[in-house]
Amino acid sequence: PGTNDLIALAAGGADVADDLLELRRTQADLDSPATMVYTSGTTGEPKGAILTHRNFVGQVRNVAAAYREVVRADGNTVIFLPLAHVLARGLQLICLAGGMRIAHVSDPTEVVDSLGVLRPTFLVVVPRVLERIRNAAAEKADGARLGALWRAAVRTAVSWADHLEAGTRPDAVLHARRAVFDALFFRRLRARMGGRLDYILSGGGALDPDLSRLFRGIGVPVIEGYGLTETTAPLTGNLPDDIRSGTVGYPLPGSTVRISEHGEILARGVGIFSGYRDPAHTAEAFVDGFFRTGDLGRLDDDGRVVLEGRLKDVIVTSNGKTVVPQPWETRVEADPLVAHAVMVGEGRSYLSALLVLDRAATEAWADAQGIRLDAVSGEGVTPISEPGLVAHLQRSVDAANARVSHSEGVRRFALVFTDLDDTRLVTPTMKIKRRALLERSGNAVDDLYR
Repeated sequence: PGTNDLIALAAGGADVADDLLELRRTQADLDSPATMVYTSGTTGEPKGAILTHRNFVGQVRNVAAAYREVVRADGNTVIFLPLAHVLARGLQLICLAGGMRIAHVSDPTEVVDSLGVLRPTFLVVVPRVLERIRNAAAEKADGARLGALWRAAVRTAVSWADHLEAGTRPDAVLHARRAVFDALFFRRLRARMGGRLDYILSGGGALDPDLSRLFRGIGVPVIEGYGLTETTAPLTGNLPDDIRSGTVGYPLPGSTVRISEHGEILARGVGIFSGYRDPAHTAEAFVDGFFRTGDLGRLDDDGRVVLEGRLKDVIVTSNGKTVVPQPWETRVEADPLVAHAVMVGEGRSYLSALLVLDRAATEAWADAQGIRLDAVSGEGVTPISEPGLVAHLQRSVDAANARVSHSEGVRRFALVFTDLDDTRLVTPTMKIKRRALLERSGNAVDDLYR
């Protein structure tokens, strides 16, 4: 209530003449700016991207055409990403154009509890939400002394999804195992998500392929896609009847993708923005008429896009080794206690990492182990050196190191707590702003090289 409420806003327009209102309503054409959306700034300064009405209209028409099974008049969804994010903005328009009902939930922590009431037919999430659902299910199973059964259920779901992706028939044993685990776990998980969920769309970050397979095996397929502020949300996407875990799918109708000689994903199409607010930024953003996404990737044998990290995140060590951090980081972030893994080592002789802990999950783990963690307060970065916790996460680091070459493995790591609700540190899609974290973590990083 007060000067910034909607009633005050309406009152402020009381003296606007009808003819002026009509002029403002009708004077924009397809090539007029519709909005300016700032990039998240995970690797640098946020930039104001100017998106036109043509960008949004093109995306609405083309995305709706590609996802008719998902966007339908008898469906509904929940949007919990802030509308400052282009994915939420584009999704809202696509749903409105398709006649779908939309509910908005402002607090991401309330989303799961709201699903039983709102009962969506599809949901757009960032990978972290799916990780939380999986981790909560695992915790509940452990609490009921069913942890071993839950882990067997996960393996069964992943195997089931492997058959679906390969187009092969599961054998009778797998059929029977899945039926048992469906009764024990999967049916309850689907009910927890509202009971009507046909598909989950995931974007805003890399999704662990096994996490995608888990949800598909449970009976809720995850359609992973890829886009940026500058592409007006989706650029590529898996299709409902053609999902390949570990990829972000094909270029969507109206869009073209190619890979540069340096491995950068280049894009052209209806959703590509008209430029940045600063013309100097615009000049650097295009090559041969294609937008430079800043993301590294490749095309698989079928033409699907596979993401391989951010160009600006690439680390060059002092011995000249070039390392893309994302594969290692994604594997470590599969651990429920790790909110974000950030590899460091630019200009250094070996690689290290900061593991930003999920406070609630870590404190619950510590309580279960009878370990007391030091109180943490303030907005800085607090190192955590509890030996039991370090030993526990050493296993996740070792497992990630085993999946990459020796020179791409991390030799030392530090555990830290920080405020993950701080928008100066974390984007609306729950990605860490690497530069901001490293600026706050100077001493912790320096200690890794002493």
